[in-house]
Amino acid sequence: MRLTSFSSGKAWILSVLSTSERKSLVDRVLKYHEQLKSPEGAPLLAYLMEERQLSQETIDRFLLGAVVNPDVLDEDARGMISIPYTTPNGPVALRFRRPPKRETGPKYWQPENTKLTIFNTPAFFASEDTIAITEGEMDCVTLVQCGIPAVGIPGASAWKPHYRLLFEGYRAVVICADNDDSGAGRKFAAKVAQNVPGPEVLLMPEGHDVNSYYCEFGREALREFMGVTV
Repeated sequence: MRLTSFSSGKAWILSVLSTSERKSLVDRVLKYHEQLKSPEGAPLLAYLMEERQLSQETIDRFLLGAVVNPDVLDEDARGMISIPYTTPNGPVALRFRRPPKRETGPKYWQPENTKLTIFNTPAFFASEDTIAITEGEMDCVTLVQCGIPAVGIPGASAWKPHYRLLFEGYRAVVICADNDDSGAGRKFAAKVAQNVPGPEVLLMPEGHDVNSYYCEFGREALREFMGVTV
């Protein structure tokens, strides 16, 4: 049921790219991932590994990168972390995040006309039982590192009602609500809960989102909080 739903609905969530656009995305994703390993990319790698406590395996899995020498399309992302939106068929979009306490500017940026959909769509093939939804990519990456299938939505305004089809067939759809943002996380979770079958809203402890809770209390504490027992 679930895989059939994904197959029939994937045209609604995956960007249709030309051959040249797809090649450009692949080249940029790999370029920035390699730049993350360079001496110039070391501060961003340290941020991901020390402040976000992401493993090298996770960083490689999601092909996170550092924009040290940007492509002409990404000049405004110089000094930011690159976050590819990948599918089983390759990347479909690139989003960029500015680490906190670095240079001033918008927290996120993406090239004009970028179509952001659902982050980490391979998770739809990772579980037949339960899937989690987070607001943002880093929380999603954190859950996956902890062995919990998850997808991310890049903000409440990015949720589309027809995404519901992709979540049919799960026993539970766990929506993680941030509790460090003056109620915005609750609003995000409430909106999504109205549009997925079998929703379970999980409000993070006060002052936390998924990643901050993981960083403070660790993998097993987060899995227990999420209700994962195996």
